Amino acid sequence: MSGWAFLAIATLICAGVFANGVRFRRSDDRLAARLRLPVEQLRRIGGLFIVAAPLAWLLFAALCFGLLGRIKGISTIQLVSGSGS
Repeated sequence: MSGWAFLAIATLICAGVFANGVRFRRSDDRLAARLRLPVEQLRRIGGLFIVAAPLAWLLFAALCFGLLGRIKGISTIQLVSGSGS
């Protein structure tokens, strides 16, 4: 799989997790009743999602750029430096 494609998919997933975290963090009694969870627990889960999503994206970016070594099945993203001529 291309590193760019893997990073794009990971970006979409992390953005969705972050958006759900914001939704849960700002939740009210109706959402908590629908999910059958106490409001405080739902807000804690939302805060966890808000913190975890960017950290997971940084991990996926490090994998795609090869900062943690080569991964079998993912081609490393190579940034080409401009030579100017």
